[in-house]
Amino acid sequence: MAMTEIIKQLEKEILQQREDEQRILNEIAAVVSLDFAQRAAGVLDPRKHFYSFEAYLILLDNLKVLLYAGMPDDLALESVQCGYDVETILAIWRLSKE
Repeated sequence: MAMTEIIKQLEKEILQQREDEQRILNEIAAVVSLDFAQRAAGVLDPRKHFYSFEAYLILLDNLKVLLYAGMPDDLALESVQCGYDVETILAIWRLSKE
């Protein structure tokens, strides 16, 4: 594979990741607010942490799932950073509400 093809492929992947980020942030904004979506993006920003952009997208998507499940926004944002999967977080949250 030529170097130009590799660069084009990388650019395509980066563009797709940014589109995915914007889509997820829009979905979060639709559930909570644009302000919260922007704040969450800032808190989870991979440049501030030791994880990749792909991991950042996973955290955003997990946040979206928690919000759709009815978890309060600040609790959901804090919870996605703990390292547990969404099912575990939701199970713990639901048990704590009983």
